[in-house]
Amino acid sequence: MTRSDSFGEAWTRLTEWLAVMAPESLAAVRPAVARVGFPLELSELYARCDGTLPTEAGRFLVSGCGLLGVDEAVALRACLVSLVDGPDVEANWWRPGWVPWAANHDGASCLFVDTGPGPGRGAVGYFFQETGGEAQLWPSLTAFLVAMAEAVEEGTPFFGEAPVLHGGALGWD
Repeated sequence: MTRSDSFGEAWTRLTEWLAVMAPESLAAVRPAVARVGFPLELSELYARCDGTLPTEAGRFLVSGCGLLGVDEAVALRACLVSLVDGPDVEANWWRPGWVPWAANHDGASCLFVDTGPGPGRGAVGYFFQETGGEAQLWPSLTAFLVAMAEAVEEGTPFFGEAPVLHGGALGWD
């Protein structure tokens, strides 16, 4: 992070940019829900929105991912955990402590927060069904949002993709 943003400041930066530059994407953000039992930053996310609509405009995160609602996140996590059939798969593919918070349209890739014990707790990673998870790409959900806000504000690449506008929606190429 280049600034000492809080989660709320990072979310505000992103949504203010969307309001001006990609209003269709902002309109796809669903209303907030109160939810307990999630790590702090995920709870803060759900206090601001319950994911995005499953539309192109709603998939404004990198890799075609849209924000998952609470129920969608819980269901995707349960599905992925059910596919782990041994310790080798768990260690190299999906870990039960990972909680998805954004996914592409079919769930084959997602962004997750590591809720497991250890030094990676709270870090954001990326999962692709073909290759498994890559943990600790960003130290926190706040760091992810700050980096994304900077990328869209400056028009620079983020996670290997460049922000593009498709009408009133944010996308990534």
